[in-house]
Amino acid sequence: MEKHLSAIGATIALLTAVVGGTIAIENRYAKSAEVKTQLDEYYAKQLKLRILEIDLKADPTPADRALRQYLLQELNKDNGGSR
Repeated sequence: MEKHLSAIGATIALLTAVVGGTIAIENRYAKSAEVKTQLDEYYAKQLKLRILEIDLKADPTPADRALRQYLLQELNKDNGGSR
């Protein structure tokens, strides 16, 4: 009888450890995905602000226009999800 109780106790402990480990790993990756999303949003916002800064210049240089075009490409690439 004691062997049965020990086996049941060990099985419960093993299942608890597996379930607890799975939950911990899921929570870690969920947080990492959330952080990545926040970073992507921040990056897009920075690109938009830089484009606005160039647009507000009274007389943009050819270098400014080239930089604006590059920033737009980066922004579109990010919106497409290929970053």
